[in-house]
Amino acid sequence: MKRFVRIVLTATVALFAGNVFAQDMNQAGELYQKAVETYQAGNELEAVKNFKEALKIAEGAGEEGAEMVANCKDMIPQILLAAAGKFVGAKDYAKAEEIFKEVVTLGRQFGNEDIAKKAELTLTQIPMQAGADALNNGNTAEAISLFGKAVELNPENATAYLYLGMAHNSADNTDEAEKALLKAKELGNDKAEQALIGMFINNANDNYKAKNFKDAITFAEKALAFGANPSASQIAGVSAYNLKNWSKAATHLKNAPSNSQFTYMIGTCYENLGNKAQACAFLKKIVNDAKFGANAKAKVAKLGC
Repeated sequence: MKRFVRIVLTATVALFAGNVFAQDMNQAGELYQKAVETYQAGNELEAVKNFKEALKIAEGAGEEGAEMVANCKDMIPQILLAAAGKFVGAKDYAKAEEIFKEVVTLGRQFGNEDIAKKAELTLTQIPMQAGADALNNGNTAEAISLFGKAVELNPENATAYLYLGMAHNSADNTDEAEKALLKAKELGNDKAEQALIGMFINNANDNYKAKNFKDAITFAEKALAFGANPSASQIAGVSAYNLKNWSKAATHLKNAPSNSQFTYMIGTCYENLGNKAQACAFLKKIVNDAKFGANAKAKVAKLGC
């Protein structure tokens, strides 16, 4: 009799458990359907909340909930990825970063390494976008911080170094800008060299206008290290001429844009260097020039060419 009672009790417990699981799965199904509808309505975060609740219930239902568990684990990271993308579009980078990090965690937890890696890659791009916005808005300090973060996240990101260099240049951090742009060039960014040349010429020109001729020459020659550049040669040549560095002035002015003024200056350089032949050769070219001809003739006569 006792054995019979035990069997009946066991059967009753099993039936009760089955009813509980059935009720739980009904609730999970309702949450799952609500999640689908919420997602279709464009509310990704609310959908994820419902999917997570359905997942929790389904996991407790054993074999009966296995299919729903698999579906929830597939959907949740994908929907979060879409939600993060929306926040990026809205320039809410902090929220986007928070969600991408969750995708990485859940992707690995759910066995979806591909989506985790995709989220990790996008995480490295967020500082780039935020930095570009900051730079465009004139917030150079913030831009430098963000591009620096992008470089930390991906030390092989040539574009990050390019923009980091540009941000430093905007803040007049010339040395830091040069380092970053040289790194971008080393990593293969095809815009880095032109950015360097442009920066050096601008700095050379600014120093020339301020009559800091020595620094003007330094920056102009840095630009020339990348190849011929008439503008850089002109700045270096005229600056050297003002410093009475005749040899350097003649060398650079010969590569500057050709005009009567620079020809006269080159002739004068050779005159001061004691190179009569070269001085005469250049000065004779402009003896009939309306502006410099008279002075050129006087020098030619003095040299006895």
